[in-house]
Amino acid sequence: MGGKQVQITTTMPAPYHENSILESWFNAINQAQEYILIEDQYWRIPILLDAIIQRMRDVPQLRLVVITMPINEWTDGGCYWTYEGHERLSAEFPDRYRLYQLRSFDSVVTWGWDETESRFVDMYIHSKLLLVDDKFLSVGSCNKNNRGVIYEREMSAAVLDPDWVAQQRRRILTNLLKRPVSDDPQVWFGEMAVSAAWNDGVYAAWDDEGWDIDNGDGSAPLPATWSPVGV
Repeated sequence: MGGKQVQITTTMPAPYHENSILESWFNAINQAQEYILIEDQYWRIPILLDAIIQRMRDVPQLRLVVITMPINEWTDGGCYWTYEGHERLSAEFPDRYRLYQLRSFDSVVTWGWDETESRFVDMYIHSKLLLVDDKFLSVGSCNKNNRGVIYEREMSAAVLDPDWVAQQRRRILTNLLKRPVSDDPQVWFGEMAVSAAWNDGVYAAWDDEGWDIDNGDGSAPLPATWSPVGV
């Protein structure tokens, strides 16, 4: 529809031995020049991580943004590889790698007079998205973990189309930042970092106050220092 070519890629274990999802991801990452953007329920895929690290070594301007779920070391059996990957990337590319978690925010006046309470809620991310350089996009059922690309049955859609992929990247980032975004990866990479740092400060401020403040009857907007920016 609309003249766009979409390739269906799959993981199908024996007897089919089909791994075209992983093949398409390898091909895209091995040609990345500007950015890799991942949004996924999981972030533990050593088989792909090595390729990303090597490509970031080869291309000094390449940036990586990962948006994923928080994990618990006591209940999540795969937590080791999430931590391991994050540590490797943080140590080698501190200025070119960012890991983000999504939260929503609201506030409510309680007790009927002047106590404004915060409401921070973690978002459950279930997307399985990969974008590279405003050229390649892959989305489907396959998570960023080894089993999804090796022996589970999965299906994704891959698109190689600069105009369409750029449009999707703008839509995704605008939804997160709640403002129009630049087409320059260096600029929007920085904008995401600034927004995240601001929101971390807002979260810490509410935490310091015990999650409620005196803000009159709540009819006036929250002061800026108590208001997150975007998601």
